[in-house]
Amino acid sequence: MPDFDVMILGAGGVGCVVGGQLCAAGYKVQLVNRSPDTANAIAKNGLRLELNDGLKVTRPDAVTSSDAGSARFVMCFTKTHQTGDAVRSIAGVLTEETILVSMQNGLGNGQLLSEMTARDVLHGVTLLPATVLGPAHIRSIGSHKSWLGPLELQNARQRTACDQLAEMLNNSQLETETPENVLPSIWQKACFNVAMNGASALADASPGLIGDTPELKAEAHALADEALQLAAALDITLEADQVHEMIDFACREHRYHLPSMLQDIRANRQTEIASLNGYVVAEAARLGLAVPKCQLINGLIRARQAAPAFWEGQPK
Repeated sequence: MPDFDVMILGAGGVGCVVGGQLCAAGYKVQLVNRSPDTANAIAKNGLRLELNDGLKVTRPDAVTSSDAGSARFVMCFTKTHQTGDAVRSIAGVLTEETILVSMQNGLGNGQLLSEMTARDVLHGVTLLPATVLGPAHIRSIGSHKSWLGPLELQNARQRTACDQLAEMLNNSQLETETPENVLPSIWQKACFNVAMNGASALADASPGLIGDTPELKAEAHALADEALQLAAALDITLEADQVHEMIDFACREHRYHLPSMLQDIRANRQTEIASLNGYVVAEAARLGLAVPKCQLINGLIRARQAAPAFWEGQPK
């Protein structure tokens, strides 16, 4: 039997909320991070979650990858570019029973896990809000929902595992749906992120500022159209109007929200551009589609995130 019901690989804001809620519902949970900060903070004060119904403190097991145990479900919440190193760091504790789960932002994450591990994989998307207030101290206020499904639609083992995990999440106050095909849900959010995240990071702009800048808001909608064009070419049926309404809603209602890509650029960290605009560019090239706006955003973000190291190397 595995040591844990669920391992959270990459226990940042969303991972901590999911792990904490599962722990509070009575499941055996382990949080795994590269840094010991989360483990040390939980050992001292517990995992502190500020939720709609008040403060909740839980104490899941929390370790660095060198002390990871085996788990029935390994839920990956790392940034896409961190996935390889993260999964390799816990490869020794993956068992035949282990199901890997991607709830990461972007496109292609489930397929990446499958190719890396040759194991059964679930993938999905979450709209769970999470703000990190400090190590193991997270605020998650507002409504949320997640969508989960098997990577292989006809794989009975994956479908059964999907239903089991969804039941655990719903039992933990984490509303989760299991559509017959989860890809449209994943792409719906990704199209929105393709439209907004790169523009936000480059302009140092919240959704509100994008909305207040007509030229930039028009570009966001045009970026979404390129991603929607690719989805249609891949036979993924989306509601285009819903994507454009999400953009308008964010510009209107989330005026001062800081998208993760903007936070990464401000902190001189690598971004998730490869699984968003970069993914659109690569797939479009494979299919012979033109996506010039995504290509420009992809190039600009890659240059911007390389800029600090470039200028540090300038000859004196």
